[in-house]
Amino acid sequence: MRFTRHIPLNGSYNIRDLGGYPTATGPTAWRRILRADSLHRLDDQAMQALHEMGCDTVIDLRRAEETTAQPNPFATAMPQVQYHNISLFEGLDPLITVDTDSADLLLDIYRLALTERGAEFATILRIIAQAEGAVLFQCTAGKDRTGMIAALLLLLAGATRDTVIADYALTGDYAPAMFAALHAEVQAAGETFDLSSPLLLCNPATMEALLHDLHDQHGGAEAYLLRHGLTETELAALRARLSDIAEQKGAA
Repeated sequence: MRFTRHIPLNGSYNIRDLGGYPTATGPTAWRRILRADSLHRLDDQAMQALHEMGCDTVIDLRRAEETTAQPNPFATAMPQVQYHNISLFEGLDPLITVDTDSADLLLDIYRLALTERGAEFATILRIIAQAEGAVLFQCTAGKDRTGMIAALLLLLAGATRDTVIADYALTGDYAPAMFAALHAEVQAAGETFDLSSPLLLCNPATMEALLHDLHDQHGGAEAYLLRHGLTETELAALRARLSDIAEQKGAA
């Protein structure tokens, strides 16, 4: 079987597989870990398709106000799929001075998340390590919170920094349609959505700078996660989840 990185399902824009990326020990495993944008538009058929792919765990990284405004259907509609809501960027907004002259506001947020939300990063990866079937984790655009979790996972699997950066930047291929849909939804709710905001970017240089910071300031992905509570056994489980290359045929 040949797999595709992007998984097109009705109601989604940015569901992607972390499989098929090269590492020193072989490609990462397909259909074991998925990253995604908001799932609130999924219909029953799309939800069933994910479950039939083996997905039995969904981790929602959004804040309570986001999950209230755009509820995740897996929270209530499919009990055979475990649903977790862990707000990864909770409480960061008051700590950030929104400076329009910032060289890279997203990078500022990512760095702050590493500093302030280590326990949450560890909790999320622990859930992934302990899951039986495939895991899908998601936020609103599948770019920032999702992108940081994906980066840690790929680094643990032995992917290069260039691979991690390319995976982050890939959201740009799906951003126009996704942000157009978000813009329409927000406007319909009587709110504003700035399509020119720098917060919508997925510049490769942003992830490159974050990876340097993760290494230089935190000792790398493994040291960072161990410091915040993951065990060596859990790290090994994450690597095994991503390095099982049986039946891997490469990306289409």
